[in-house]
Amino acid sequence: MVRVVGHLRAVKDPFLAARAVRELPPESTLRVEHIGACLEPQLAEQARVEERSNPRWRWLGPLSRRETLRQIASAHVLVSTSRSEGGPSVLAEALLASTPIVSTRTDGALGMLGAGHPGLFDVGDEAALRRLLLHAEADANFLSELQAAGDLRRGAFSRELERAALRDLLAGLDSSPTAG
Repeated sequence: MVRVVGHLRAVKDPFLAARAVRELPPESTLRVEHIGACLEPQLAEQARVEERSNPRWRWLGPLSRRETLRQIASAHVLVSTSRSEGGPSVLAEALLASTPIVSTRTDGALGMLGAGHPGLFDVGDEAALRRLLLHAEADANFLSELQAAGDLRRGAFSRELERAALRDLLAGLDSSPTAG
C-alpha cells in the first residue's frame, strides 16, 4: 500500500499521486490511500470525484495521530507530493518507522533525505512519480534501496534528540539576559 499523508491543500499537490496511478498497467496492484483533513473546501468535492473515478486512490480523511503513525509504519511506500516544504514531519515519521520514501525534490525533503536519495522526483512530475512507484512495486531491490537510504538518515530524527534539543533551547531561554 502506498500512503500519502498531508492535508488537502494546493501547496501539497494532493492529487498528484492519484493522477500518477490512474493509468497503470492492469497487472499493477498499486493502491494509494491519502490521509489528511481537507483545508480547502473546494478540494473535498474533487477528492470525492477522484475516489469515484479512480479505483486505485482513496481519501481516508483525518485520522488520529496514533492511527496516522500506524498507517505510515505499515505502508510499503510513503509519498510526499508537496510543491514547497520546510521540513515535513511526515518524512521524519516515515524515517523513524523505516518506511521507504518517495518525495518531491523540495528544500525540506533534500535537507531531510539528502540530495542522493533514490526516491526523489521533481515537483509536479506525475510521470516520474508513476515510474518510481512502478519501480518500487516491481523491484524488491529498489524498495530495499529506498529503505536503506532512509535508514541512513533516521538517526538525525530520533525523538530523544528532539527532546534534548528542546531542553537545550528552553535552558538557553532561561539563561538569556532580559531587558530591564
